[in-house]
Amino acid sequence: MNSPHKEKRYLKILTAVACVSLLSGSLVYFALKDQSLHYSSEIKQTAKVQYALVNEDKGARFENTDYNLGSDFVTLINQDTENNWETTNRSVAEAGLKSGQFDAVITLPSDFSEKLLSLESVSPEKATVSYQIREGQNEQANQAVHSQVNTVLQGFNQRVVRMYFSSIIRNLSDAQTNVNQMAATELSQNTFIISNIQAPFSTLPDSFRSTQSIANSLKTDNELFKTQQEAFVKSVASSMEANNNSLDASGKALESTTNSVNEFSKEANTRLEKSTDQYKEQSEKDKAALEKQWTDDQKHYSDLYNALYTVGNAKLKELQSSDTATGSFMADFKAKAGEYKTAQSKVKGNLEAQITSLEKEVAELRALRETIAETYYGSKDLSVQTATDKDIRSAILNLMTKPENRSKLPKQYIEAIASRLPMISSGDLSALIAKLEQDKLISSDEATTYRNELKIVSNYSSELGGSLGQNTTFKYLSSAATVTSPATYPIHQTIEFDPSTGSQTVQLNIDDAKMGNLELEGVTKDSIEASIRQQLKDTGYHVTAAVSGNTIQVTFVNERTASTTPVASSDSGGSSTSNEDASDATTSTNSTSTSESTAATPTTSPEISQPSYATLPKKVSVTISGQIKWNLSDDVKKNSYNQVGYSWTDGSSVQASAQLSVFNGKYDTLAEDLPTILKNFQNLDLAAQQIVTLFASPGASLDINQFAGTLSSGTLVQKASPDSVYSLYNNLTDDERASEISDVLVTKYRLAGDNLYKQVDQQLKGVTDILGEKENPKEGTLRQVYQSLPDSDLLVKQASALNTWYGEMQKVLDEAHNQWKDSEKLAYESVVNDQNPQPEKMNTSKLEEEVKSLLSQYDSLRDSSKKTAQATADGAAQVRDISPQIQQLNETTESIQKSADGVLSSLNQSVKETSGTVEKNTSYAEQFGKVLANAKSGGADNKQVFNFLSDPITTKVTEGKTQAASHISIIPYYMTLLLSVISFVIAMTIGRFVKDRQEREETDLLTTKKWDLKLQSFLPTIITATVGSILFSGVTIGVATAANGFLWFIYCFMLMASLILVLSYGLKKAPYPTYIVSSSLLGFYLLLTPILGVATQSGSFLNFLYRLSPLQNIENGFSYLLVGGSLGIVTILLLLLFVGIGVGLNLFTRKK
Repeated sequence: MNSPHKEKRYLKILTAVACVSLLSGSLVYFALKDQSLHYSSEIKQTAKVQYALVNEDKGARFENTDYNLGSDFVTLINQDTENNWETTNRSVAEAGLKSGQFDAVITLPSDFSEKLLSLESVSPEKATVSYQIREGQNEQANQAVHSQVNTVLQGFNQRVVRMYFSSIIRNLSDAQTNVNQMAATELSQNTFIISNIQAPFSTLPDSFRSTQSIANSLKTDNELFKTQQEAFVKSVASSMEANNNSLDASGKALESTTNSVNEFSKEANTRLEKSTDQYKEQSEKDKAALEKQWTDDQKHYSDLYNALYTVGNAKLKELQSSDTATGSFMADFKAKAGEYKTAQSKVKGNLEAQITSLEKEVAELRALRETIAETYYGSKDLSVQTATDKDIRSAILNLMTKPENRSKLPKQYIEAIASRLPMISSGDLSALIAKLEQDKLISSDEATTYRNELKIVSNYSSELGGSLGQNTTFKYLSSAATVTSPATYPIHQTIEFDPSTGSQTVQLNIDDAKMGNLELEGVTKDSIEASIRQQLKDTGYHVTAAVSGNTIQVTFVNERTASTTPVASSDSGGSSTSNEDASDATTSTNSTSTSESTAATPTTSPEISQPSYATLPKKVSVTISGQIKWNLSDDVKKNSYNQVGYSWTDGSSVQASAQLSVFNGKYDTLAEDLPTILKNFQNLDLAAQQIVTLFASPGASLDINQFAGTLSSGTLVQKASPDSVYSLYNNLTDDERASEISDVLVTKYRLAGDNLYKQVDQQLKGVTDILGEKENPKEGTLRQVYQSLPDSDLLVKQASALNTWYGEMQKVLDEAHNQWKDSEKLAYESVVNDQNPQPEKMNTSKLEEEVKSLLSQYDSLRDSSKKTAQATADGAAQVRDISPQIQQLNETTESIQKSADGVLSSLNQSVKETSGTVEKNTSYAEQFGKVLANAKSGGADNKQVFNFLSDPITTKVTEGKTQAASHISIIPYYMTLLLSVISFVIAMTIGRFVKDRQEREETDLLTTKKWDLKLQSFLPTIITATVGSILFSGVTIGVATAANGFLWFIYCFMLMASLILVLSYGLKKAPYPTYIVSSSLLGFYLLLTPILGVATQSGSFLNFLYRLSPLQNIENGFSYLLVGGSLGIVTILLLLLFVGIGVGLNLFTRKK
């Protein structure tokens, strides 16, 4: 008989089996039989997408024309034949979206045209087109709708931009003009304020300070005046009293003085008569001396003027002389100018020829590079970097045959090889390969490959017919091995010397010693000394020069003397002549002087006479004419083009610098032969590759060198592999033919093409670097050297201008000489005339009368002094003190000064701010001009200037959270799975190792509580759940790159904590139901996941389960956070509720 325990166990087993069967059957049915699930994923995806367009655009006016761009948009989508479009209103569209009639609804807002045509406003706004996608579709359908909508909007964007692009440019131009005028006006106003208000007003405070200082000074002076006034009154009183006493004494002394004056007057009259006679005698002698001085000076200055004119005229005629025998400056300068013109024209002609030759070579190399690309890569537009293996296989097939004649390919392929053989030189090609290898222009491996290719081609020609081309004579084979002769260059370099240094050395140096050395030739010391002496003439300096190798040394000797000669004048008509210094060859015209004396004996005074010298120039310049010889080093002789700089230095400073360049004639022949050489090598390589491809096994390595080694014992036909193209080509289909081209052949063929392409490209780059760009060539290139050469007629024009100046100088000198005339004689004038007559004898009678009058005045003065002293004392008492007025002036001035300081401070601040505004406006005007220039010319700033034009229409997706965030990201799907699995594993671990405390029956009987705390098991559970949730949330923040890391962390933490707590409780209390429920939820989630391309039919039962799926809602939350969404209040409250339920289940236990 079965016990009750066994019956319960069997009941549990039957229940578990029934649940598992029900769960499995449901999942299988929904996955394989339910049409609502398969309809969306299989049938709907193959049908056309059904769109609904809601046009609410009201139109707008632009440039006096009414537009309705919404209608234009409707016209545009009507041209879409791949999808179904229906224009309807908003309510119908929303209803159709919910019912599944429409897959997407696109809405044009009422201001669609207005915003698109708002570019003329200050802040144009983009038009927003919103669209909504039906929920319940799979991700593939969503992406198809997104792509279609974006395509339509992009096309409409372009049409809108083209419609009014010209209006934008016009408005930008007007705006730029207005901004420039505004900036100019503000600048003018700011300048006016600074110059007419701020500058004059800035001195006003200082004026107030000066007034204040004067007022303080007046106050001090007033106090001093009061003190001095009191002292003055006392002084005047005492002085008046002393004057009275003095006047009494003076009156008595005046009487005795009068008698003495009378006696003195008589004696003075006698002396006056004698002086008058002496003056008349002296006047006659002065007249005679003045007449003689005028005669002597007239002759002396006339001689000096004529001598100066004669010397100057002779020097100008000497400079203008064209007689080369006299070594004149002009003749030598004209000759050098002619030589310079001839040499410069020759140099420019040579450079023009070289540039033309290199330009032709660049064109040929570019054409050859395109031919190589077309042969090896299948297209002339491909290169080493852009060609793929597919392009290489296509090129090989093109070489093997023509597409329209593949049935006869073997014969035509052989004919193709035969047609290429005449393009290969039969004779000198082998010698050319050896020569190129010897000169290290190609490597030994490349030379071996070319020889083996030539061997293969030669064997093919002799065995299967087809002759090689005629023998081509390569000029390169007969070129010289090295450059033997140095390069020479004519020079005309001007350098300067400082006479004050005494001795100065200038040296020619090469900038890079590795390039060889320079030698200075044809420069003589005589030409240097002659040029410097001409500049130091009459300065008292002598010069000597020495030329040694590349060094020029000039020594200046000071020959000025410091001796002087005294000159004395003699009376009685004698003459005195100065002694000549034996060391001085020049005698001054002022060394002899003659003076005449008639009566009195003049004094003798010493005078100093010395030669006069011209001013010593600070610098003297010398033009060095000769040539520079450049001896190239062995390392650079092999270069086809060399360039080096050189400089003239005097100690530590550089006076001049230039560059020399030379072409190596050895490689000129190589440059001429290069097109022919490359064509021979190209045809040789192509023919060899074709032959190897034809006769070698596809499975073996198609290496040229290995295949050539097999030909040492047998013919090509004998060595042809049984599975080669030559043996089996007629049995191959197109697909088999392409598949039989082995990767090794593709690699080798590509390698050969890459090597040849790189050689031509490198040669092209080298020639281009030598030639330089046509516009702004780099330093050292041929075009830069040619453009930097001066005009060949430069010195000839300067010589002509100098000759004209000499003629004008001669004319000026003649005019100045013809203006000479004798000076007028000065008439002798006496100081005695009607206005200034001779003095007469003194009359003393009048003096006596005046003395009597003076005595009377003394008496009156005594009385007046007494009265004046009394009046001064009375007047001083009536003078008022001005200290109060000065104090008031001080206070008023200080107040005005403070006001002026405040006004000036405000004015300065205003001017500063105005200046800043003007500067900003000016900068803005310049930037605006740059923007406009970029807008007109398509510059680099167009991205900013035409940001609105580049994308005038933006989209706004008004779909649900799931669709708005899902797109194609699989991160939310993985996050949901990981969260579920990790939470389940942690919950199982807690249920396995953390057991509830077993309550004893005695404890249950001691208390009547139905609920009790179980802290012993709660603490490990809550700690494990918290640590696991924190770790999972923290790790996934960095991996998922969520827009808001904090919300992502809170969401992960609360979800995982609640799942761990609830699952751990279920696994401990009811493990089997927990397993069944968890498996069911996970199975339905995996079955209905949209990320896998599954969709449900709207309104179906599966669609209802899809909306209620907890895991699907968790995934939606992750998707929403991933694209920058936030957590709502309801979501946060639900998460807190779940966490609270989990805590309560694990914290409290119900007693049995």
